[in-house]
Amino acid sequence: MLAEADLEEYLKEIREQVCSRCVERPPEGPPCAPLGKQCGVEMHLPQLIDAVREVRSEAIGPYLDNNRRKICEHCPMLHSSDCPCPMDYLAVLVVQAVETVDERRGPRLALGLPGLPWPEEDEANLDTISRAYAEATGKWVGCDWPTRFGCTSLNLKDWTAEDAEGMARAASGTDEGEDWQAAASWLAKVEKAARDAEEQATLAVAAAYTGQWDSALEHARLARIIEFSAGRPVRGKPFLWQPLLRAVEAAARAHGLQEV
Repeated sequence: MLAEADLEEYLKEIREQVCSRCVERPPEGPPCAPLGKQCGVEMHLPQLIDAVREVRSEAIGPYLDNNRRKICEHCPMLHSSDCPCPMDYLAVLVVQAVETVDERRGPRLALGLPGLPWPEEDEANLDTISRAYAEATGKWVGCDWPTRFGCTSLNLKDWTAEDAEGMARAASGTDEGEDWQAAASWLAKVEKAARDAEEQATLAVAAAYTGQWDSALEHARLARIIEFSAGRPVRGKPFLWQPLLRAVEAAARAHGLQEV
């Protein structure tokens, strides 16, 4: 059994990599239990960490299977309508968080997501979707492309709305100050679009893991549309959420969805 200090290190990493992406997280959470939302991470943290560390695989299926054997089968919430675990659709991020701590604590191979052949078609579909999600999540948070904004041609790449507000106050009463004020408003919209797109992507993965392919496809398309509408340039590469959309489309076709 892991010591309390060790658990805290794993929990901190899971909070950063997993909880921050969870669409079931209540406002002001985590921790979520005091806010009325039971959470598998909070209920079964030591068992969850052990279940991940017992598996070495480049596919996500074995991790899910071991998690179900070691945790779900003994959980009092099993088969209830209030299952507290968003673990299936966040499984790749959970594994990566545990592996990140293990890497810090000693020599241990990191989880290599590409590679092995798929044992079953369904696992292949869900693994491909999970990988596309894991590779994109957290990568777009605001304006990450060069701009020539306003009459003073501001380059807003990597600027935040908060930083732009500060520049607007510092240059108040000037043309540049007016541009910075307008830029702050625009950057806030881009940052919201990034959050909204990632939320839609997370919902797409959650729907895929419950076999709701119509819903998964709708959410994946919305993630892609939001990114496009925000003005994020392609620059010769697919949009960030395009691989997820393609993975969901392929899985939906494999499951007989006609209008893809």
